[in-house]
Amino acid sequence: MKHLILITGLLMLFAPNMHAGWFFDDPPPPLPDLGPEYRAKISKLEERMSEQQANADRWKIATGSLACGALLLFVIGTALGAKTRQHYDGTTRLGRTVPTAAPSAPNGARHHVGETGQSDRRQTMAA
Repeated sequence: MKHLILITGLLMLFAPNMHAGWFFDDPPPPLPDLGPEYRAKISKLEERMSEQQANADRWKIATGSLACGALLLFVIGTALGAKTRQHYDGTTRLGRTVPTAAPSAPNGARHHVGETGQSDRRQTMAA
């Protein structure tokens, strides 16, 4: 599969650039003059299109700003939630439920998520 991707990439790299209309030798025929009323309509339409483009650019800036603000608030809220959870875990009756550091195992094994080391195991209330 890697060879196929490599060969395709090299073929695309060394392929000649394709230009639209490369198969026509003569230029397109000129447009006929339709009169001053059509030129006025065309200029009005071009003005409307430029106004719409400017309006669309303003909306793009507004939505981009809102998206950046939402992302910033999401990051701040996540950080505050994590800090609050850490402080709450410290105030519970049994202490922290998440280990602060990986417990050292005699054989060099690492701590995995969801597992508790020897120092985190507690007697149950029923015992």
